[in-house]
Amino acid sequence: MKVWRPIVVALLVIVGFSAPAPSWAAAQPDVIQKVTNPMPPAPFASRMSSAERSEILHLYYHGPRVRLTFDDCATQVRLTGLLNWLRHYNVQAIFFFTGQCMLAHPTYRTQISRAGQLLGNHSFDHRDYSRMTANQIYTEVHRYGSVIPTTSPKLCRPPYGAGAFSLRVYNALARAGCRPAYWTVDTRDWDGSSAGTIIRRVQFGDRTTPRVRAGGVILMHGTGPHTLQALTGVRNALIYWRLATFHIH
Repeated sequence: MKVWRPIVVALLVIVGFSAPAPSWAAAQPDVIQKVTNPMPPAPFASRMSSAERSEILHLYYHGPRVRLTFDDCATQVRLTGLLNWLRHYNVQAIFFFTGQCMLAHPTYRTQISRAGQLLGNHSFDHRDYSRMTANQIYTEVHRYGSVIPTTSPKLCRPPYGAGAFSLRVYNALARAGCRPAYWTVDTRDWDGSSAGTIIRRVQFGDRTTPRVRAGGVILMHGTGPHTLQALTGVRNALIYWRLATFHIH
């Protein structure tokens, strides 16, 4: 048996043996999934109608309830905290996490769905849609690891909101099987704003964002350092205006 050991070692050196890469980092084809939810483009329009802008702002919802949304990504500790809070108050939110985030955290999709929460598409790597071609946008939506939305209609929130009200981006997303999604209240929680500041922006607005109103959409981020601490105050702000969120059924 000792005669074979040098030969085996030599073969491993020749073929370049190395430790396997993590499964999420393995090379994958750019487009291997489909969003089967065809949306009609608007090829004959010269500009976005005010009615369609309102639909995009309110996520194609026409009732009084307010939607909570969380963008980008989160650590496992923060995601667990968000899901526990939402479960405690029986609130259903939409998580717009990027494809890169979902590949780095392969259990997030299951955790979010099993908690009764919804998933929206937020691109693969958070690139600016207003600077991309229709084919590039299509690839960002469908690229391996990117989220296939569980919302109805299937919602794709452009990174930074860039191009959300552009007919060119609208039609590119329609081709990809999605509708663009925006927001009505921007908490700007990603910049390190305190919980109190986040709450005040929701309750009363400020010079860059209006206060929450019926049918509104609140933009928050899983990366926000004080977002979780602000959530109960955000809920109280809704109660102050006699508003309610979506519930898990």
